[in-house]
Amino acid sequence: MIQKKEVFLKHLLNTSHLIRLYVILELLQIIKVGVILKKVIVISAVALLLVVGGILMTRAMNQPNDIALSDRFTSSFLQEDIKTDEGFHFFESQNGHYSMWYPEGFYLQDESSSYLSKEHYEKLNFFENESDANGIERHFQIRYIGERTSGAAQTHLNLLLDDSSYEGEHTELTNDTNQIFYGSSYKKVEGTDVVTLSPSEHEANRYFALVVNHDETRLISITYRLNCLEQATCKIDTKKEESFFETFINHIEFR
Repeated sequence: MIQKKEVFLKHLLNTSHLIRLYVILELLQIIKVGVILKKVIVISAVALLLVVGGILMTRAMNQPNDIALSDRFTSSFLQEDIKTDEGFHFFESQNGHYSMWYPEGFYLQDESSSYLSKEHYEKLNFFENESDANGIERHFQIRYIGERTSGAAQTHLNLLLDDSSYEGEHTELTNDTNQIFYGSSYKKVEGTDVVTLSPSEHEANRYFALVVNHDETRLISITYRLNCLEQATCKIDTKKEESFFETFINHIEFR
């Protein structure tokens, strides 16, 4: 009988040791999992910091080369989180009535004579930061006009053609949201006169467009000038300029 009790006690002690060992192993497993989770969290945090840091570094590297981003006034209208084609930024007007793709390398002049924003009228002038290797300086002038009556678009088109076209030549197209009237010409100074010549015989240095919404209540008038500096070659890549201008006018949206 005594021997049976001793055997029972030994068995009980062995069982207690096993339970303790099991508990210890479970605790070690929990600690191990905790360490792994901490490592995962740390690695994820480091990866996130690298991604964010890379984005910020890329922007910082791009800004000195793109005045549209480094100029405080110009960049205040740009939304970098909205995708555009390479060479452009997404631009939201101050009055909120239209958006467009704003070209890289241009700054928006904030002087009162160059910039004005009201509820139904807005004027913008933006200039290329510096002339290119051929001595060409580029300049956009844009005018937004809202709350127009039907028929006003034709009046503005006539004014634009008189000022910028060669003998009224222009092209018309319609997309999902707008009607677009656009064209080009070659302007040169002869004495005290400005002469307009055909873009089919000369490299165009003036582009123009009128973008009108379908009910003709809002419009944007655009002129794009390529000015030649004195004593420069002023060679113009016509195909490149045409593609650039057409991309610009096709990405204007009224709000």
